[in-house]
Amino acid sequence: MSELPCDSRAIIDRSLRFSETRYRRLFESAQDGILILNAETSEIEDANPFLINIIGYSHEELVGRTLWDIGAFRDTKLNKEAFIELQTNRYIRYSDLPLERKDGQLIFVEFISNVYDCDGVDVIQCNIRDNSKRHFLEVDLLATTRTLKFLSQSNVALLRSTTETILLDEYCRIAVETGGYLMAWVGLADSGPESRIQPIARYGRDDGYLASGQFTWADTGPGDGPTGRAIRTGEVQFCADIDTDPTMLPWRTAALQRGYRSSIAVPFRLPNGTVACLNLYSASRDAWSAPERQLLQEVAADISFGIKTLRTEIEKVQYQLHLRDSLEQTIQVIADTIDQRDPYTAGHQRRVANLSSAIALELGLAPGVIHGLHLAATIHDLGKIGIPSEILVKPRRLSDNEFNLIKEHVTIGFNILKGISFPWPIAKIIQQHHERLDGSGYPLGLTRDALLLESRILAVADVVEAMASPRPYRMALGIEAALSEIMAHRGTAFDAAVVDACLRLFHEQGYTIED
Repeated sequence: MSELPCDSRAIIDRSLRFSETRYRRLFESAQDGILILNAETSEIEDANPFLINIIGYSHEELVGRTLWDIGAFRDTKLNKEAFIELQTNRYIRYSDLPLERKDGQLIFVEFISNVYDCDGVDVIQCNIRDNSKRHFLEVDLLATTRTLKFLSQSNVALLRSTTETILLDEYCRIAVETGGYLMAWVGLADSGPESRIQPIARYGRDDGYLASGQFTWADTGPGDGPTGRAIRTGEVQFCADIDTDPTMLPWRTAALQRGYRSSIAVPFRLPNGTVACLNLYSASRDAWSAPERQLLQEVAADISFGIKTLRTEIEKVQYQLHLRDSLEQTIQVIADTIDQRDPYTAGHQRRVANLSSAIALELGLAPGVIHGLHLAATIHDLGKIGIPSEILVKPRRLSDNEFNLIKEHVTIGFNILKGISFPWPIAKIIQQHHERLDGSGYPLGLTRDALLLESRILAVADVVEAMASPRPYRMALGIEAALSEIMAHRGTAFDAAVVDACLRLFHEQGYTIED
């Protein structure tokens, strides 16, 4: 075989150098973390700057070590199983893998790995994207909806309870069965010299926990625990990790044996001035998001107010109004969290809610009905919490399978809200907002009289706003195109009276879609 001419070898050498330089430039500037491993030994061969910044380990601390030798990849068993699976399937993906930075901060990443041949040697390339913001927003949203159910069931408890003891027992039961906590108890501050905390209600996985240690609100010793501090200071106290929190030392062993991983203590004042504390225990570390802490403070205020309402019927009516305000505030927290999770449709729900209310007002509906419709429209896309974010923000049209997955958001939202006792049919309005009069909608294919009027209004407002506003895969189509769409399906897919009211708003009253 003859050798290549010198000029041909030079061209090849320049091409190889260019390819290597280009690869290195892409590797170094990538805005995702990239980790290169030897597929046989699992030793790390290279890591790009973005990954080093994510996990806080230097290049020297990574190269030459196996993946499970690095503290960031805390779940050794999971990583070894993933390595075995990669050798077999040559591809693996995790959507929410927990990593621990060198400084101890917990982050959540999307982790995609594949095996390929590199100059006769199999290597594993791991692409790592920090999804912590999305993860914690989803945690906040789930915690907020859970607390919303807690608030709703609390109203039922008040109406059914005849004594303070029954009411407190019910709050503890609801916290466990509806809120999803492992155990709940209420402690009453004793004014005696020993400053004891007396358990007066409990529910869930106690198994003798309350008898395992002395609870006190004195400013020394066991009184420095979360419950004692909450009663002394009047402020919510939370423990993100019972296993490491030094203030939980007197109860740590007993707590961990029962599966408690984090706790929160929420103080409240009884009508006679005595301070009590609602204590909740979770099976997860870092369980207490900022919205949940705030909402649990509202729950504690509701307990105090609820006990007071047992005295008179007038105060019971005031409590109903107070609880309704709490429910509505929680709905707004949910709406804000959804907007943060999906920036491409931020404000969509708010604009749909405003247009829905305007249509309902044009139709002459009662103020209470309009208010309920506005709240439902404000969170009508709640179910998108269950849809992968990469589909929600995909910058091109969805495949049939992806669109079918998107359709599930209606049922997911309904299932989250169906157990909450609102004064309005919010869950059903959300469930039906993609239904159509002619049965062509989803998820149930309902027709005409089976559809709530509020759902018919929300359906029209949703389509108009969606077409008039930009989407990840297209520019805004404009308001005239949106109005032409609902007019084309007037009386078939969309309610004729609702379409007419919407058209009057834009053509006669100068209505504009804006935040």
